[in-house]
Amino acid sequence: MVENGINIKVINTNKFKTICIAVLLRQELNRKYVTYNAMLPKILTMGCEKYKSIRDISIKTEEMYGTYIHSDILKKGDNQVIEFLIEFVEDKVHLEDIFEFLKEIILNPLVENGQFKEEYFNKAKQITKDTILSRQNDKKELAKDRCIETMCKSEKFGILADGYIEDLENNKIENKKLYNHYLDILKTAEIDIFVIGDVKEETIKNMTLKYFNIENRNYKPLKLDFVYKEKVRENTVIEKCNITQGKLCIAFRSNIPANHKNFIPLLVGNEILGGGSGSMLFNNVREKQSLCYYINSFIYMFKGIIFIESGVDVKQYEKAIKSITENVESIIKGNFNNDSIEIAKNSLCKKYRGIVDYNTATIDYYYTNYLASVNISIDDIINSIKSVTKENIKEAFKNIWLDTCYFMKGDDIDR
Repeated sequence: MVENGINIKVINTNKFKTICIAVLLRQELNRKYVTYNAMLPKILTMGCEKYKSIRDISIKTEEMYGTYIHSDILKKGDNQVIEFLIEFVEDKVHLEDIFEFLKEIILNPLVENGQFKEEYFNKAKQITKDTILSRQNDKKELAKDRCIETMCKSEKFGILADGYIEDLENNKIENKKLYNHYLDILKTAEIDIFVIGDVKEETIKNMTLKYFNIENRNYKPLKLDFVYKEKVRENTVIEKCNITQGKLCIAFRSNIPANHKNFIPLLVGNEILGGGSGSMLFNNVREKQSLCYYINSFIYMFKGIIFIESGVDVKQYEKAIKSITENVESIIKGNFNNDSIEIAKNSLCKKYRGIVDYNTATIDYYYTNYLASVNISIDDIINSIKSVTKENIKEAFKNIWLDTCYFMKGDDIDR
């Protein structure tokens, strides 16, 4: 930490010809302000006091040898993160010029009459709306969102980070309110600066102190504690939608945080279960029984949730659930052989080795682990994966339970 809630992580490497910097403004997910936050990365990169339009920003980045800048909204557990990502050729552009440019974009927006430029406000509003509608039109993503909303309705994790259409209608979000919210974020959000490239941490600290010395900061430290859940009765939800292929989502709780000794065995067990084309779910539910069009499983590491998603015809709905839960039970009982363990380990190790080939993926790995209170290098996690045994996997899976089963079916089809 530099000071005032500004955290710095430098991943020093000479593997890449570029340096990549991520400036991340982090707050807890809050239903009242989630759509406000979703608009901000869009409006801030449209123009600022010094570079007043997207064209001006583009001209500046071209002058800096094709420097690339990108903004986005991220969801990391119970956190909503406003991300600014910039990548530049290290031997062509001065680091100080990059920090000065970032300062202009993030801290000096184009303001007219005490609010954002009205044209940019309206554009950001429309882009945010289009982003939400795009996700809703992707029924696979929509089913996933609806399952998590249902499962985590009493948790911040159940809030959608991209925002809500109803917030953008009927002038609920006013320009002045958005600008005041932005000023509040600068003072209260935790700011994380992650850098990868051939650069020293002391240099980044000095640049941060010089260009991101925000006055009157009163940041709110965020608690990142894992919330353990009590086992409850399975929640089954069936919703109708205008689709031809049903979307089935099944979520299991494990109560295993990412920094627990059982988490990596949980990862390996999940890879055996549904991590790829050689997994139990793929081979048994899709190939042998032909109960689905696609199926896979993954883990929401911030919540220890094992999430299974599948495309299922409504007539096969009950058979698919039965088969999926039987395969999960097989993992719990240890009904899998050493070959499947080795295949899963090799698959996971390959995925983690692939991370280091991309600077943005490496930043995301270390940032995600930082938020999850995990301090482990990619080499170390690969070694940990290799050491997992069958008993470790059984131990990790022995107390999981089915929390939520969500099925989206066609609105003209009755079960």
